[in-house]
Amino acid sequence: MGIFSALKSDKPKFKKLKEEGCVVTLSVEVTPQEVTDQSQTALMRLQSQARIPGFRPGKAPLDLVKQHFAGRAREEAIDALIRKHVPAALEDLKLRVVETPMVEDVKWKDGEPLLITVKAEIAPTPVAKDYLKIPVTRKPQTADAAALDKRIDELRDAQARLDVAADDKVGGKNFVVIDYSASQGGKPLANAKGTSELVDMSSEQSVEGLAEGLKGMKRGESKTIKVKLGGKETDLTVTVTEIKTKVLPAVDAEFAKDMGMESLEELKGKLKEVLDREVKTASESDVVRQIEEALVKANVFPLPPSMVERQLEGMMERMRRQLMGATQISDKVLTDLRAKLQPKAEDEVRLAFVMSAIAEKEKIAVTDAELASELEAGLKDAENEEKKKELHRIFAQRKDQISHMIRERKTLNLLKEKAVYKDA
Repeated sequence: MGIFSALKSDKPKFKKLKEEGCVVTLSVEVTPQEVTDQSQTALMRLQSQARIPGFRPGKAPLDLVKQHFAGRAREEAIDALIRKHVPAALEDLKLRVVETPMVEDVKWKDGEPLLITVKAEIAPTPVAKDYLKIPVTRKPQTADAAALDKRIDELRDAQARLDVAADDKVGGKNFVVIDYSASQGGKPLANAKGTSELVDMSSEQSVEGLAEGLKGMKRGESKTIKVKLGGKETDLTVTVTEIKTKVLPAVDAEFAKDMGMESLEELKGKLKEVLDREVKTASESDVVRQIEEALVKANVFPLPPSMVERQLEGMMERMRRQLMGATQISDKVLTDLRAKLQPKAEDEVRLAFVMSAIAEKEKIAVTDAELASELEAGLKDAENEEKKKELHRIFAQRKDQISHMIRERKTLNLLKEKAVYKDA
């Protein structure tokens, strides 16, 4: 071997070519000698498996195997070198990838280095900013008298009954019982006939023009009114068989007993407790929302596209499940929904990185005692020994995830403690 050959490096070369946001393009250069060695290894493996006419399996001469399987040997050699050196390149360049890297290009000529171009998505490394003394406007944490009155009204409404109205004509607040039949162009419509149909005059109607047509009609009166069914002009012949009014129960001791309480004071006391809990929960949720929005606004940095996409897909899937009973969703509606959810998906991914950066900066860690306490809290709710065993198994499998959840909770508590509050 000549002196200049000996000076050549036998190590692969790794180089960062381009970095755009969280997407890095890098090159991996493998020496000709290693390429040759890997190709020979691939040929040797293929020789042991090759079936060539005139030779026993695995006994064909190597040069003949090369003639038949050179292309395959080349592919196997390249694949092996990619699997070996791409992870090494990521480690050498200290790139913390969040998605499996993609090989974009491979160049190789006999006697020359193998050149591999790889694109990788990396995690951002934000320096958490402006997370202490976040200004927060805190809403009341106890319910006021108006909220209590509203809840009582809701209970009264749920216990209301319908009585025959003293009115002799249909008004805007009545409930009307009608018999009806419909026709279009003088022809009766199938399945558009009914009796004793109850119409709430104070609510929005699915049949356009129905409420307007019923107003002013008397008991026993029949007439044909113009409505729209399925967007088409329709003649609806109706007969008002009864006019009713909603009667709300009085707020008294009897009403309280119907609600399972001994007195009106006890009912109001219980309702106040429930409302206070609801208001406090809503207030605390609003505090968290303001803190999270402030963090996202103050910490702007590029995000890995694949992480945003996964977050967005999860949100879209939840929306699809919620809309499951609805009519089929058009592509346009899904596209519009996706565009609307995109910023929220970005905010959620950004927030996760910011919270992690804050935890690192503040040296927030999770102790074994905290993990044990989390497990103990779950075990208290377990119904039987089988459930407890299952919970132990889940904790063992998801220890890192649970630890991350506790760490994030501790970080949020720190931010809430350090926030600057003013009352709404």
